[in-house]
Amino acid sequence: MTTDVARLFRWLRRARPPRDEFARALVAGIVASIVNVALVVGAVALLVESATRPGLHAILGALIAIELFAFLRSPLRFAERSSAHRLGYAAVTRWRRWLLATIGRLEFSQWRTYAAGDLLERALRDTDELQDLWLRCVIPLITTVSAMIIGDLFIGLLPPRGSWWTFASVLFALQVLGVAALIANFGPLLRRDRALRQARGGYQGQLVELSAVTPDLVLLGRGDFAIERSSSAIERLRNGERSLRRQQRASDAVILVVSGFALGALVLHPNSSPIWIVVSGLLALATFELLGTVRGALDTAIGVSASAERLEELDVAPRRGHHPWPGDSTIRLENVTIVEDGAPLVANASLTVRPGRRVALTGVSGAGKSTLLRALGALDMIHDGTITMGGVPLNDLDESELRRHLTYVPSEPGLTRGFAIDVIGLGRASSREAISDLAELGMVSDRSTRFDELSRGERERVAIARALVTSPTIYLLDEPTSGLGRDETEKVLAIIEATGATIVVATHDPQVIEWCDEVVELRGSTLRELSR
Repeated sequence: MTTDVARLFRWLRRARPPRDEFARALVAGIVASIVNVALVVGAVALLVESATRPGLHAILGALIAIELFAFLRSPLRFAERSSAHRLGYAAVTRWRRWLLATIGRLEFSQWRTYAAGDLLERALRDTDELQDLWLRCVIPLITTVSAMIIGDLFIGLLPPRGSWWTFASVLFALQVLGVAALIANFGPLLRRDRALRQARGGYQGQLVELSAVTPDLVLLGRGDFAIERSSSAIERLRNGERSLRRQQRASDAVILVVSGFALGALVLHPNSSPIWIVVSGLLALATFELLGTVRGALDTAIGVSASAERLEELDVAPRRGHHPWPGDSTIRLENVTIVEDGAPLVANASLTVRPGRRVALTGVSGAGKSTLLRALGALDMIHDGTITMGGVPLNDLDESELRRHLTYVPSEPGLTRGFAIDVIGLGRASSREAISDLAELGMVSDRSTRFDELSRGERERVAIARALVTSPTIYLLDEPTSGLGRDETEKVLAIIEATGATIVVATHDPQVIEWCDEVVELRGSTLRELSR
């Protein structure tokens, strides 16, 4: 439980709401809660008072107060909701900034881990759900506890003054006990909720698996196997649901028992007028609603804990340094080892790429050329050795400087939708004319050309135009001409050569290999230079 609570507090701290906005939300919530209770208490008290003191003038003041409470309740609730939502939206904005910055630092292997579905879309939904931490947890919890304390103080000050403090103290103790019991039940509820989520995940996975093989099992006369497998998953799911319901009933019991004792404590009331006895009884009875609000706030925290867990898993990206881009852009690999799925793709590789040189990286498909290229771009991790830029380790370089001077073009450009011209300049300050670059690459396009409707060769050329935008010092290209003909390849090579930048290109294309100054081959996890 400690870890889960600490996680939720970390997400609250990440929001860093403005203090004035937070204060407004709390004040609006507390006043709205007090008015809501006062309206109910006052209305019943008015009936009692009118029965003992006939005549409109005797109850006129109380009637006016009740009408004011009734009039103010709606605008106060609106103000409370508006303040809480502004707080929640501000939190979501900060969480999303954190999310985009964090996901942007994920290495390729981490992206592949989360590749089932749209990672960013799922993570954005999680930040939306976390908004409830403010809207339905923190604000209601604080306002409810404040309303309880104020109500108890009000009881203690009832006439005859000083005589109600015993009842008020007992009521306060019972309320504290009720809140403490609900908080104590938070941990078991959270554990059972997590077990239920895991059971649901297992059940859904079982359905996907069985939907693919059940027809064949039935044809083989083994339909009973599918039934047995699905039955066990269903039973785990039902057990998880029953366990959670049992634990939820414990919270229900706490609310009922504490509320009953709070009302029963009224036997401690002093000799007083009937109206104050009724007021105290109703305030004691309000404990039921107030504890219900506390329970709802804790249930909200449990509900959003899954989102917090998923987002917390993303917070494992390596932190970049702040070293500026070095004047010497020589790339050096020294005894680099890259392991994938327990097997070395690259073992003890060493290589030096001088500024302005064009190096072809060859090897059979699956040898690890793309992985090595991503490691050169600090997009994937190495397991041993060092990769430096001008003597500076890649992870020590400032991230923005690194991405401005070094660009990576994958073999399958994707992930982005929209107009091609927008994709080229997305998130970058361009010093080039994209339409001219596309024309020079042999691609006829206009501002209505959509990136996701282009052929593979066209997408590759758009990716090259996007790589040119920042006029980088180093290009890392993964099969940039695999979907192009000879003439188109010449145009791609010509526009890149004109930059004078360092080029490292993974390729099987003889035309590209001939264009390069050096050729290195990755074979059997060994990197070796080939003679020209």
